[in-house]
This record gives sequence, C-alpha cells and structure tokens, in this order.
Amino acid sequence: MVNDHLSTRPHPHEPTDTVDQARTTVVAPRGLTAFLVIAFAFSWTAWWAGTHLLAGANPMLVVIAGGFGPMVAAVVVTAATSGWSGVGALFRRYSLPRRGGIAPYAIAVLVVLAIAASGAISLHLRGATVDETLLNAALATVPVQFLLIAVAGGGNEELGWRGFALPRLQGALPPLAANVVLGAIWAVWHAPLFSMAGTAQSQVYFPAYALLCVGLTVVLGHVFNASRGGVLAVVLAHTAVNVVSGLKATLMGDPAGVTEVALVSLVAVVLVTATRGRLGLGRSGGTGR
Repeated sequence: MVNDHLSTRPHPHEPTDTVDQARTTVVAPRGLTAFLVIAFAFSWTAWWAGTHLLAGANPMLVVIAGGFGPMVAAVVVTAATSGWSGVGALFRRYSLPRRGGIAPYAIAVLVVLAIAASGAISLHLRGATVDETLLNAALATVPVQFLLIAVAGGGNEELGWRGFALPRLQGALPPLAANVVLGAIWAVWHAPLFSMAGTAQSQVYFPAYALLCVGLTVVLGHVFNASRGGVLAVVLAHTAVNVVSGLKATLMGDPAGVTEVALVSLVAVVLVTATRGRLGLGRSGGTGR
C-alpha cells in the first residue's frame, strides 16, 4: 500500500481486479510526455494549417478540429501502453454511478457564479444595462450551445486533460502543484489561437488568460478528484464555464479581464485553503479500489 500514490498496479499478493482503472485519480506518470507531444502536435498542426488555408475566413471549424488533440493523444498513448482494455477503462471515466454525489457539481457552480459575477460587476462599474432583447435571444441559444460545447467546444478536451494527464501529474507531484502545472500547459496549448482572428483568445491578453487557465484548472481538478476519477462532471463544468463566458462576452463585450481572473482565482484559493492543497484527493491517493 506504500506505493499506491505512485502506481495503480496491484500488489503481487492482491487480486488483479482490485483496481478499477476508470476510477483512478493518481497513477504513475508513464506516457505523459508522449501524450503532451501528440496533443500539441495534433492541435497546433490543425490550427496552423487552418490559419494558412482559410485566409481570413471563419476559423471555427479548424478551432474545433484542433480541440480534439488531447482526446486523440489520450486514446493513442493509452492504446500503446495499456492496450484496448485500457482504452475501454479510459472511456469508462464518463460513467456516472457512484461519482461523488453532488459535491463535484457544487464546486462547479462556484466558478460559474464567479464568472457571472464578474460580468455583473463590470456592468455596475460602467453604469450600463443589458439589452433585454439581446439577452433573451442569447438565452434561447444556450441549450444548443451547451450541447455543442460539451461535445466539440471544450468538453471534448477533458478525456485528455483530466482523464489522462491529471492522474499522471498527481502521481508525480502534490495535487496543487500538479494542477498548477496542468493549468500552465493548458494555457500554452491555446497559444496559436491568440494570433488567429475571430477566436475568443484573440481578444484577450495572454498573461490574463494564463492566470485564468491556472485558476480554472485548480477548480476543475477538484471537480475531477471529487468525482473519483470521473470526467462527466468535469465536462459539464468546463462546458458551463464556456457557455457563461460566451454569454458574458456577447452581452457585455467583456472578454476575460482583471475582474474575472480575480474572482476565479479567489474560488481557486478558497478551495485550496479549504482542502489544505489536497483538492479532493485523499491522503492515500486514488486507486479506484
């Protein structure tokens, strides 16, 4: 049991079925470098090619295509290191039963409210009001937006970032450090989008975006750990964040700025303080037992 925090391999004298790979939150970091290389290569190639081929046209299709890089990398590396049974376990992270109850969703609500509050504060400071016609039109599209973003607009990344990468980072680093590193990686992964006209990132300063990514990653990491290695709650949280951020930008013309970064960071700090840096990860690590 001493090495449970470093590996999900069962002890030689234990039954081989005692570890459910679909419920691990801490594993040995095997394959992590290959995952990052493939994820970045897939996404950056798609975004680079799109920038040159589209020549000023709407970049959304190539942005979406590149967004599948983390998922593709997770599947490829898992297949190479653990075979198709490992790939099956990877996709079973989407299962819902016994995944931490309401706690993961309550954590997600905190960060969504923080983003919404940043918009309200911005309105108050400017003495502005929301156009009700525009608000109603935007709200009418939310169900469709939520579905599309969950499938191909951010939620699709989570099988890679949380389902594959985070357990391996948590196998090499303490939970807080693992999530901060993943947040920095996530920010850099988005880098090509900052020079692509028409993307949300092109309207944001990279330093502010990087801080936002780290704060969100800390929150999403807690959601993942509270979900006992499940990614469905993380997909829903990531999707809700993107939907609310999109509404905020549409209604207020207010991309991620100081207020949003500060409030999201505050939520992250509260979670870190409340969990003493464990972010929902038990002292013995998560081995899916």
